[in-house]
Order: sequence, then structure tokens, then C-alpha cells
Amino acid sequence: MNPSNIHHSSDDLQLARDLVEINHAPASLHNADRNGFLRPLPLWLMAFSMFLFFWAGMYLAYNSGGFKANVFDASVVSWSGGGSGGAAAAVDMKVLGKKVFTQTCVICHQATGLGVPGQFPPLVGTEWVLSQDWHGDNHLVKQVLYGMQGPITVKGLPYNNAMAAWSQLSDQQIAAVLTYVRSEWGNNAPPITTEFVTKVRADTKPRTEAWNLAEMKAIPKEMCSGSAAPATPPAKK
Repeated sequence: MNPSNIHHSSDDLQLARDLVEINHAPASLHNADRNGFLRPLPLWLMAFSMFLFFWAGMYLAYNSGGFKANVFDASVVSWSGGGSGGAAAAVDMKVLGKKVFTQTCVICHQATGLGVPGQFPPLVGTEWVLSQDWHGDNHLVKQVLYGMQGPITVKGLPYNNAMAAWSQLSDQQIAAVLTYVRSEWGNNAPPITTEFVTKVRADTKPRTEAWNLAEMKAIPKEMCSGSAAPATPPAKK
């Protein structure tokens, strides 16, 4: 056999092997130049990618509402005019009040408003909620603002536990939740206004500790404006 033919056959076999390796190489290598080095991305493509990321970040920053969960809360924010810039509709205080109650009060007082016997007093037909006897609307607001501790009597039954303070809630939220409990489960008491809560909060500053029964009874009874009508307890079933 001619030695030159053997040499050419070896070259052909190596070329075939190289073609096979190229066909099975990673896709990223197909972007390599003839010397086997990867070519850099074009500058225009890099610039466009950076601009796209920058634009997306700015869009989220200006249109995300700060990524806050309550930005689009339908019970707090509503619109009229079909998006034409009309004035916001009034907040439904009972809807907002139910939401606040579910988030802050339901664990102790239960969804039924009946509380837990011997531990947490009920809210249904009680002198505290309906502002009966010496209890006033102001006492109810003060309870929610700064909490209460020590023995009390509710509907003739003794309780000796602590109620948490909720002064971190806004005046509107406190007014809403009290309006809700005074008109739910058969209760029929007038609403508590945001303005009344604001007044009571201002009158009690800079208090921080919880009330006790003796302190409450020493405070003169006040009723919210428009609450002159006597509250009626729920009908007995």
C-alpha cells in the first residue's frame, strides 16, 4: 500500500472525528470563532438588556404601591366614576369593622361574639357593649385603646383576665370595629364615630397602661354624638 494513501486516510479519519465532536458539542460552543474562542456579545445587545432591566425596575417602583398588602383593599379603598378620577366612595364602617374584628378580636370573643365562658366575656347584649347602666361609649373606646385588666362583671358573671390594648389601630378602625360589634349578633346600639374616638384618645393621652374596674367607674359616662337613643339588647331566643 502506498504510504501516502495511508497518510491521507488518517487525515480523513481525524476530520470525520472532528465533525462528530462539533455536532455533539454544547450549543454555546457553536458561537466560537475559528480559533475556538467564544465571541463576546454585541455591545448593542448588552446595552439593550441593561435598559430593559432598568425600565422594568422603574415600572415596578412606581406602580407596585410599595408592595403593601393593603393598597388594593376593597374594604378600605374604592372608586367611583369608572376610573375617570371621581371621588372615592365612603368606607362601609361595618365591612371595615368586621375585618378588624376578624384580625384582632375573634380569638378571644369568638366569631359568635359569645366569648369563652370563664375566660373571655361575651359581646352579645352586654352592658359594656351597649353602654348601659354606668357604662358609657367613652368607657368602651378607652377599653379598646389601652386594654383592661383585673376582675370585672359582665352580665352578672365574673371575669378576671386581661384585654389587650389596640391603640396602634387608627381612630377609624376602632370606630368601625365598635360599630360592628354594637350592631352584630342582634345588638342594636348606635354607631361609634371616628371623631368620637379621636376625642377620647386625645383626652386620655399620654396614658399607656391598661385600665382597671375602679378607674373606669371613676370616669364620668359620655355618649357619642348621635347616640342618645337607648340601646336595646338582642331578643332572647
